[in-house]
Amino acid sequence: MTEPVSAEAVTVVALLNCLVREVSGPAGNVVPDGPDWVIIQLEKSARSLRARLRRPMSNVSRGTFEPPFTGQVHLAEAPDPAGLSWRELLALLDEELAAITGASADHLPAQIEASHALIAQALSRPPQAEDGYLDLEQSLLTGHRNHPAPKARSGRPDEVRRYAPELGARFQLHQIAVRADLVREIRIPETALPDEVSAPEGYRLLPLHPWQYAILSRGEEFPAALADGRAIDLGPSGPLMRPTSSVRTVAADDREFVKLSLSVLITNCLRINPWHEVQAAVTLAGLLEPLRRNLATRFPGTVLLRETSGLTADLGPGLADQLGVIRREGLQGKLHPGVRAVPAAAFTEPLPHPALARLLQRITADRELLLDWWQRYLRQVVPPVLYAFARHGVVFEAHLQNVIVGLDGDGMPAQVVLRDLEGVKLVRERRAEDLAAMPERVRAHVGTPRERGWDRVAYCLLINHVGGMVAALADRSPAAEPALWEAVLDVLSGVEPFAELEGVLAGEPVPAKTNLLTRWRGSADRDSSYVPLYLPLLR
Repeated sequence: MTEPVSAEAVTVVALLNCLVREVSGPAGNVVPDGPDWVIIQLEKSARSLRARLRRPMSNVSRGTFEPPFTGQVHLAEAPDPAGLSWRELLALLDEELAAITGASADHLPAQIEASHALIAQALSRPPQAEDGYLDLEQSLLTGHRNHPAPKARSGRPDEVRRYAPELGARFQLHQIAVRADLVREIRIPETALPDEVSAPEGYRLLPLHPWQYAILSRGEEFPAALADGRAIDLGPSGPLMRPTSSVRTVAADDREFVKLSLSVLITNCLRINPWHEVQAAVTLAGLLEPLRRNLATRFPGTVLLRETSGLTADLGPGLADQLGVIRREGLQGKLHPGVRAVPAAAFTEPLPHPALARLLQRITADRELLLDWWQRYLRQVVPPVLYAFARHGVVFEAHLQNVIVGLDGDGMPAQVVLRDLEGVKLVRERRAEDLAAMPERVRAHVGTPRERGWDRVAYCLLINHVGGMVAALADRSPAAEPALWEAVLDVLSGVEPFAELEGVLAGEPVPAKTNLLTRWRGSADRDSSYVPLYLPLLR
């Protein structure tokens, strides 16, 4: 991004991206206006927007993919050099979407305002000199390019800031001791829960995110459990934890991640860990052990992080889901010597961590080096995810925040790490026996029809991840964009064929999740709709 990175521009661009992808693009209402501008027609409200581009936009004729907007937009019929603010743009979107959906989204402006405010504060934070893995996790300052409020979090503003990874949050977990007979636990064999703090006899330790502790303390059920002795408040203790980009997953070092319940709306979801989801994650860790070994052999360098244990406590009808904890393997011992871990999303930030900015500047300055780097990246990330779906009926949600890339000493992609088994699904038609052995709620959470499973694989891997990476690299090297997509085509063509992939290679569209419409309706992520999007693959 050559223009100054500002919260205003980031927010306007996100709204434009959503509008084009979900509304105007699929309707064929996006047309070029010379090399530097594009016209976006708002069909229902009979308005047109004129938005400026950083570089020529690929694939305009078949539904746009990732528009390289600068953040400058105005009404085509009433041009204004100052451009529309995000609030003015949202008002136009409200008029259009209200005509389409029959309802206005009164809740959305506050969410976008909260996202805008946090982005502005994050962008004002001085560049970080430290470049360890957790520093890179906390360098994601602007977030999802195709979400209207990528940094919105419900809750008290002071708590949002205090626990924001973008602002460098560090804190101890809040420990409670729960009567042992009220604890539910699941773990893979030979895994013990670490006890950094001693629990009173007859009690078990349960860590809470301090934000969650504050939220629950303002209710009735949790204080009642503390008052009658079902739980004992032990206070903050243990090492300083740092939240990763997901906000609720934390780590002190590379030995372990802890995924905590957080009764906070982030993007499209309330980020709690219901017990059936905790069970699903740990159950899948055991069930997928053969696939984990198979991937590591068939695709050397592929790592699948296991969810090793989970627990919660029955402290009241509404509390068990808000107390769930999942422990996940860390990166220690998972990467080859000399390989450093980088969250994939960190490559796509318009203002990346200085260490990644230097790498991106070096590789995008040399076209041959860029294409070599990108081909290696694709070969690490794409084949194992598609193989798991096609041959094993396993749906990995390999979007940018769920993937860690290992770079060798020269900065070249050498490994891939897949994480977050709670989001993994099993294709019902392929894994019926495994699903039948699960408790009913776990089975309902994990099982998916093949068609819906492909929606998730294709969107997360091809649209969110690969498409997001192409856009970020093309922003820095515009002339290389066709070659970047050609590399995608080459890698996809080399994957063992299956029906859905053959359709993509033949020019069929790929399903793209509708984050704007999902937020507009106030729907959960699992209820998101999809729109068709054409990858610019065909030569």
